[in-house]
Amino acid sequence: MIIDKKKYRQPIILLTFGIAFSLISAYASLDSEGDWFARSGAILSFVSVVVQFLLSNLKKSELENLFRSNIGLKEKINTIKIKDVRHEVLSLTSGITGLVGTLIWGYGDLLY
Repeated sequence: MIIDKKKYRQPIILLTFGIAFSLISAYASLDSEGDWFARSGAILSFVSVVVQFLLSNLKKSELENLFRSNIGLKEKINTIKIKDVRHEVLSLTSGITGLVGTLIWGYGDLLY
C-alpha cells in the first residue's frame, strides 16, 4: 500500500532531529566527560519509539480508509500487498536508531 509521501514528513523530521542531537552532543562531549552524549542516547531511543508509533498509526489509518472505500475486496487485497518503500525504509531506520540510541545511552559515557 503506497502512502502519500507528505504524511512521512513528521517521522523524517523527528529522526533527523534525534540523529542531529546525538551528533551535536557527541561533539559537545569531546571536552567533557561524555555525559551529554550518553544522555543523547535516551533522546534518540525516545524519538525512535515515537516514530514507530507514528508509522504504525499511519499504516492503520490508511488501512481503515482502504476498507471504507467502495472498491472490491480483491482490489483491496492487491492494494495491501504493495510494499511502500518509504515506510519500510523509515521503519528499518527507526529500529536501527533505537538500537544505536540504547547503546549510546548505556555505554556512551565510556567512550570519553
